[in-house]
Amino acid sequence: MARKKIVTDESSPVGGDSVLTDILVDSLNKQLGDVAFILGKNDSNSDVKEWISTGSTVLDTIISNNAEGGGVPVGKLTEIVGEEATGKSLLSYMILKDCQDRGGIPVLIDTENAVNEDFLQLLGMKLYPEGQLIYVQVDSVEKVFSAIENVIRKIKENRKDKLCCVVWDSVAGSSTDAEMQKDYGESTVGMHARMIGQGLRKTIRFIGKERVALVFLNQMRQKIGVVFGDDLVAPGGKAIPFFASVRLRLYRDGFVKAGKDTLGVGIRPFVQKNRMGPPKREAKLKMYFNRGLIDEESWLDVLLQFNVAEKISAQKSSITNKDNGEVYEFKNSKFVDWIRDKANNEAHRYCQQKVKDVLIIEQDPDKREEEMVLEKISPGEET
Repeated sequence: MARKKIVTDESSPVGGDSVLTDILVDSLNKQLGDVAFILGKNDSNSDVKEWISTGSTVLDTIISNNAEGGGVPVGKLTEIVGEEATGKSLLSYMILKDCQDRGGIPVLIDTENAVNEDFLQLLGMKLYPEGQLIYVQVDSVEKVFSAIENVIRKIKENRKDKLCCVVWDSVAGSSTDAEMQKDYGESTVGMHARMIGQGLRKTIRFIGKERVALVFLNQMRQKIGVVFGDDLVAPGGKAIPFFASVRLRLYRDGFVKAGKDTLGVGIRPFVQKNRMGPPKREAKLKMYFNRGLIDEESWLDVLLQFNVAEKISAQKSSITNKDNGEVYEFKNSKFVDWIRDKANNEAHRYCQQKVKDVLIIEQDPDKREEEMVLEKISPGEET
């Protein structure tokens, strides 16, 4: 019996190899499941197709380095770390709110017994019957990962196309089953990190196949005996920093006060690790206790820094819309009120787009004028 001759287009960029790669991919998928892709030709699980906003255009853009979207990547793990009172929970609630606003399922796993329903509603989160928020209160790392796995499996079985965001608050506030059973003072060295590593090895591969974003909150702890460099460390071992696609470290940047009363905190989110774009970037934001972030508050500083806006006087500035030639003038102290006015929708759209445009970094060295140098790592910056 004559063998069938496979005709290939040798003039194509990949030549006859195209047929062979298709055969290999089909064979791997038949044997192992939906695991193999030809990058650029097929959509793979590694692709980030959508994002969940942090509530800040500035922070979203410096994470994604993309004008089309940004924030927390769906299908990936994001870790938010920081000391106490740096806005970690507030930021995660803003992420859950955006997930809910987009018709997704927000899931909050609380191992700190710290959530407050009235506070969530002040931030704009809709609770039953207006909206749905799944609240999970467990007491160990093992149960956290069991809950995450259960959520992913049920979404896959019932609504594979459903968006979901799972926030774990927090890694540092969770025990292990073994620790819960032991008496106070008994050693459990390494158990916490070992359980987290095991849980992530099982979980991380599943989220890429679904529209699920994981956000883990972690609190910095002090390392004993450190004399030089950063003496703070995020508990839980190396598994989370390894598997996370984005790591945000929040620094306190003062307090927002009205008279003697504190109404919020100033925070500096620093992108410590980023597989989505260039790392080592930071934003300056204000986080209010009663409403979270006000997105537009951080725009004017960026627009002035990159000369999109010009100061007319100490109190006033102007922006020229280069799309239609219109000149906008406003008081600096009233910028948020002015830009949020419905009569200024076009100005709002233009300014937001300009904030994104100026924050995007060109990563091609051939298109940069600066000299490329290798900067040495300072003590404490190794992670």
